[in-house]
Amino acid sequence: MGEALTALPACHRLRAATGSAIALTYTSPSAERWPGGWPVDRADYLPPDLPGPMQAMLTALRPRLVVYSRADVWPALTAEAIARGVPVAIIGATVGPRSGRLHWPVRSMLHALYAAMAYAGAASRPDAERLARLGVRPAVLDLTGDPRHDQVLDRVPDGTILRQLADWAASGDVLVAGSTEPTDHPLLLQAFSAVVLRRPHARLLMCPHHPSPDRCHRVAAGARRLGLGASVWQGGPAQASTSCLIVQRAGVLADLYALGTLAYVGGGMGSHGLHAVIEPAAYAVPVIVGPRGHGADAGVLVQSGGAVALPRRQAARALARWWETWLADGAARARAGLAARAALSGGAAQRTATRLLELMDPG
Repeated sequence: MGEALTALPACHRLRAATGSAIALTYTSPSAERWPGGWPVDRADYLPPDLPGPMQAMLTALRPRLVVYSRADVWPALTAEAIARGVPVAIIGATVGPRSGRLHWPVRSMLHALYAAMAYAGAASRPDAERLARLGVRPAVLDLTGDPRHDQVLDRVPDGTILRQLADWAASGDVLVAGSTEPTDHPLLLQAFSAVVLRRPHARLLMCPHHPSPDRCHRVAAGARRLGLGASVWQGGPAQASTSCLIVQRAGVLADLYALGTLAYVGGGMGSHGLHAVIEPAAYAVPVIVGPRGHGADAGVLVQSGGAVALPRRQAARALARWWETWLADGAARARAGLAARAALSGGAAQRTATRLLELMDPG
């Protein structure tokens, strides 16, 4: 989902400047189920990355520009686009320091693809350096920042969703735990059971990554075993007596962070990798993360004081301590939240769109 959300701010600016139609392709089933669809002219699965399907797609769409978002570069699509004289770009580009693309033999296999890029906008300076190692030519390499920051800073939350939970959230201070993995759930429930003993009005709103009914009901059952009042929420008003809600809806997390007094972002306790921290930061909500899988955004937030990372040992105790500290000290919580928002940098989408526009109108 991060790839699509990164691309949209630049695409919207391109459409405003040129009136061009936009086709969004994806490979994740989550994108197909995105609530309300995508604000583009066509959205559908990317065909298999083989010459025949890619030739058919490009013949049907006749694009003026092919844009990759964040990371993936598809060899057959790139080769066919270049053969047709269609410029290929990558935006909001990230390359992790341990990425398999940087090592032999993958790097040598992909070198020609990256060397053929007409434009590469890097999300950070280290990403730009790694893109150069992959073969991107200096003349087309640009340090733009991350366009997804613009997406979250520009975004207007869905008032319909927020009104449904407003009364429940108003009855206590809410920690919104977003994109949680199974490795996060015991940690959160254990910490919450400690916090609620001393702060009975505390609230936990948990949004599992891939919120299947089975996963959500397992989390709720685990909460009840600890004596917590828990229920699965799919929409509508929530009972004020329920201290722990598990959200069984996709696509609403970015709105729900607006209800948070503080936030926890999942993925950092296991091998999945930390999920996006910028959504809560956009609401000036301080963030707690696990110790593993930090990307550039998490690193900047931690360095700025807008986020804290839990230790590998006794993580539940540390989570409960930070949870209570920020609930007790509103001034410290506000400073951390403002630092989190200030760590986000806007303007990448406009810079990116300007460079893409040059590719579409080289004259």
